[in-house]
Amino acid sequence: MVDHDAVPSFRRLRAFAAAAQTYSLSAAAQALRLSQPALTHSIAQLEAELQVRLFERTPEGAFLNEAGRVFHRRTERFFSQVRLALCGANGLATDDPLIDQQAAKLASAQVRSLLAIWRAGSFRAAARALGLTDPSLQRPARELEQIIGAPLYRRSALGLTVNEAGAEFARRLALAIGEIRAGVEELDSASTSRASLRVGVLALAPRSLLAKAAELVLADNGLQSIEVVEGPYAQLVRDLHDGALDLIFGALRAAPPFEDLIEEPLFEDPYTIVCRRGHPLTRLTQVNAADLAPFNWVHPTADLPRRAVLDKIATDWGLNTNINFETNCLATITALLSTSDRLSILSLRHIEIDQRLERVNHPPMQHEPRHVGFTIRKNWLPTPFQLKFVEHLRLHGKQ
Repeated sequence: MVDHDAVPSFRRLRAFAAAAQTYSLSAAAQALRLSQPALTHSIAQLEAELQVRLFERTPEGAFLNEAGRVFHRRTERFFSQVRLALCGANGLATDDPLIDQQAAKLASAQVRSLLAIWRAGSFRAAARALGLTDPSLQRPARELEQIIGAPLYRRSALGLTVNEAGAEFARRLALAIGEIRAGVEELDSASTSRASLRVGVLALAPRSLLAKAAELVLADNGLQSIEVVEGPYAQLVRDLHDGALDLIFGALRAAPPFEDLIEEPLFEDPYTIVCRRGHPLTRLTQVNAADLAPFNWVHPTADLPRRAVLDKIATDWGLNTNINFETNCLATITALLSTSDRLSILSLRHIEIDQRLERVNHPPMQHEPRHVGFTIRKNWLPTPFQLKFVEHLRLHGKQ
């Protein structure tokens, strides 16, 4: 279950949750309408999969041990997310008895089929990714649709794929499964220190701070891992919303485009005009608008905040507005600046760590405050390893 795409056994999780709630295997079996041997077997399979015992069995009943309490917290969050997913898919209230009935019918194969179609973009691509025939995939996918009582799929140019409701249902189920994955890592960290974190990083994010926080948390044990994904804000924020990332680090874009995301600022990192070291402008103690006018610029693409800043000062200061090179690639901007007399706009912190570039002593440049920080989901419950990383970001970022 540590695989990001793995779907846990709903049957085993239901058996575990029922036993944890009733403190009795027989009462849990009765609640789930199972035989006690069947329920006991499901829990034993779960414990074998997790490689840890979850209960202390005594004549008075079955009671969660420390590992069981850790995993039960995640299981409760898992089923809460599943209920929210069902409510969103069929429009029912959270206290509607039908939600419990539908949740009790969900099976891993059905959920796996939906997630595969959502990720792959079509039934055919999903079947190929799972190594199944189209009919073998369509059967559980259609069973899920019948349980929900609402359409989850539509025809498109790519073939049969999820509709808008199906995509949102899949996203919420993916977040639910992320809780079980986090629970597995919490159990592993108690014995083998296996833990992971997935961070999305924006272009001008101060890499030195990210590296420092990473080194500090990784120093304890080499089995822990951090995956860093760089990309544009629009893509990273969708991945965070979908549960594919744990947090985004870099300049904040208040307010986030999704209601389930929150931002935490760490420090202010304003924009500045930059050039190569040894540029003619660096010989001037104070640069004015007339000094800037003769030079061409490397323009950020129109979707980036610093492009709006550059467009405004170009108008206000009467600068060259001709756009003959435009890019959102930081490496390309740096290469162009370091080999020419062009100017551009980057963040102050980035200039401090890049020895090829230098800040121009330009007139005050007004723009909205730019804060560096991190973005997370509102209901994110980090593992101890993930929390330690966030605490290092807070501590060293605010220093």
